[in-house]
Amino acid sequence: MKKIAVFLFLLLLVSFVYSLSSTEVTNFFRSETHYLESNQSFSETPFFIKSGEKNYWVIVLISERTPTGFAAVLSDKKEVVESDSINRQLFKTAYILYSVNSYRSDSQWIFSNSNKGKFNTLTRILSADVPFKLNSIKEGTADSEIKNKVNLMISMLDVMSSKSNEIETAFDSVISFELNFISEPDTTDADSLKSKYNEVFSLLQDFKELKFEYSLNALELKQLISESEINASDKQQFLALASEPQQLSSIESIFSLSEDVSQRVDEIYSAVNSKVNSWVDNVSLMHERNSAYDEIYSEDQKFYTKTKNNFYTLNDAFIYITKEENSPYWKEQGKLSSLKKDFSEAEKAFEQKNYSKSVSFAEKAKSDAITIIESGFSESTNPFVENIGAIIIGLAVLLALLILFNNRKKFFKSAEEEEITEFKF
Repeated sequence: MKKIAVFLFLLLLVSFVYSLSSTEVTNFFRSETHYLESNQSFSETPFFIKSGEKNYWVIVLISERTPTGFAAVLSDKKEVVESDSINRQLFKTAYILYSVNSYRSDSQWIFSNSNKGKFNTLTRILSADVPFKLNSIKEGTADSEIKNKVNLMISMLDVMSSKSNEIETAFDSVISFELNFISEPDTTDADSLKSKYNEVFSLLQDFKELKFEYSLNALELKQLISESEINASDKQQFLALASEPQQLSSIESIFSLSEDVSQRVDEIYSAVNSKVNSWVDNVSLMHERNSAYDEIYSEDQKFYTKTKNNFYTLNDAFIYITKEENSPYWKEQGKLSSLKKDFSEAEKAFEQKNYSKSVSFAEKAKSDAITIIESGFSESTNPFVENIGAIIIGLAVLLALLILFNNRKKFFKSAEEEEITEFKF
């Protein structure tokens, strides 16, 4: 009893653990189904995405590196998902993954540890180094305007260093979140990723405005120093101390990059929201295509049984029945005409992507073929009987020739004796 319990437990455990590989999924989609048209292609690297309590493989249909549709397959079973609600979430997530990955590989990506590190350095400089330099100016002059300007700038630096630290933290958060989303995507995180991105974009915009204001005040401070009565040597020193740090100037490129990436992220999410419904609707059409193909060209056990275990597919039955050496001899000549018409209409509708019509005509053609096979050939014109007769006659002629050949010496000798006898006589 214990052994049975252990076996059942292990069997249950395997069922939970087992998952199709990406190669198995792509091979299934390529070789075992007919959801796609011959000119359609798909990415060889499907996404493994979680939605709810289940995992799915999502295949990306592409044309010139642009997603044109999607198909989801159960992670543990070779079965294409038909649920609109599940597909909608899966396709949205897959499109975001594909687009973000493509943009990251083709363009400079803002969410990097390098950019995070720049704000780490900037926070330290703005909170300590720059205030120290400004205080040196304030202590070296009695000019009240210069002192007031320095005090204002130091208070601004306090806000900027706090904002810079906030940006560093936001960078760290989005980099971690993005990595988890890409490595273990979950449909619930698709919109959260955009929120994380937007948080950084917003903080960078705030900091850009603070920097702009600080830069203006730094220029005004330099102007005050230049116009003051401070001696030339001190002026030169104070002007250098009043300059904004190089690290602050260097992040201008990050602001520009932020605007570009922000625009691209908006485009990605706008596109997915406008196209996802059409992608979901297209799955129904793909299922119809697969069903139509199966009806005409794939094996059908019931059809095989009804055709006296002769034909697994409608296509094979059609080819045999309509062969020139067979078609004139079927009893059901009326059904033969119907078969030709219905099969032709089924293939025509399939090519025109009218798959429901194709299935309808294929079903009629199967019914025609079954009736023809069940009725069989006419007895008086059975090509099988005629062929057997021809074969028997041919064999008889061949046998006679063999007998003549094997006894040729005997026949020739007999003929010679007759000639000699006649001559002597």
